[in-house]
Amino acid sequence: MTTRAGRAVPAAGRTSRICQLTGVVLLLAKLGAVVLEPETQPARVFPHLCVALVALLLLRGGPRRRGLRGGLLLVGGVMIGFIALMAWVDHDLAGRHHAGVVDDPHKVWAARGLISDGADGGPVRERNSIESVAHAFARGAVGCEVDVHYDTALDDFVVSHARDPYDLPGGELLTLAALLDAVGGRGHLWLDWKQLRHLDDAQLERAVTRLAQLGGHDGLRSRLYVEGEAPFSLDVVAGAGVSTILDSHPTHDANLLTPLLADLYRALYALGDFTVLAMPSGMPDDPVYGPVLRRALRHVPLFLYHVPDDEAWLRELVDAPGVRALLLDDHAADRFDMLAADGSG
Repeated sequence: MTTRAGRAVPAAGRTSRICQLTGVVLLLAKLGAVVLEPETQPARVFPHLCVALVALLLLRGGPRRRGLRGGLLLVGGVMIGFIALMAWVDHDLAGRHHAGVVDDPHKVWAARGLISDGADGGPVRERNSIESVAHAFARGAVGCEVDVHYDTALDDFVVSHARDPYDLPGGELLTLAALLDAVGGRGHLWLDWKQLRHLDDAQLERAVTRLAQLGGHDGLRSRLYVEGEAPFSLDVVAGAGVSTILDSHPTHDANLLTPLLADLYRALYALGDFTVLAMPSGMPDDPVYGPVLRRALRHVPLFLYHVPDDEAWLRELVDAPGVRALLLDDHAADRFDMLAADGSG
């Protein structure tokens, strides 16, 4: 024990006071965030109740057992740090203009091209083929998503959803270079880079070098977006001057953990060198991109995929200001003429 003003202060008493001080700081941090940045706060009560409960326990001096007090102090400190981090993130994102991100009022892109089985009497157009991508652009698509793999043996990109074996549209292996020779000057391309995280450092460096070479095709680099789930690998891609899409998988909007996950993805986007955040849209009656995520990610440009071809739901997403591109689940659906209600992105 120590002496303060002539009185002995037990170590337990000091810990209790530290708990109380932490509780005061936590309450002030939370109240400051609510008052100064109310639009950044979760609309649901649950996250606020969690903070209030921890603050109340701290203000009471914490539990008697030393181990439990230490754990509670750690939780309180993490909450204070997280509130401060998110305040900085929201301030930073609100000041960004995202001028280089595609912002066209026609937000429906083609997923693996505009395919057809030939049942209408027209030609068969397979997914991820020159024919399907060219037809999508001819029908007015602003952009098109295709799947690619980097083949280390070929030292080149192969256009295919599957691997071992690759898809063979028209019976032949299709390289990204051949696709760009055919359609590279016609619109934006969203490259879903499969198995990006499985490349080692040397392989990734060669792949990015090859990608940068291909990006010079018809000024494509400004119209090229590379998607992946590996943040550090995407950082290398961004270093080559190519726009990147961080693929994310939030829980459904109704989940109690969604506000926390939305904050984490927002922080990851702000701290990383990513151009766009991507995620599935969910279903109209059970959305992923619902009110919680729309509020939390309103300053983040988004690409949505696995969007059901439901006209009312699609209209709602097209009109969402943060959404920049949409991919339908139905790869044969032509919705490229759908325009945002205000005629702008």
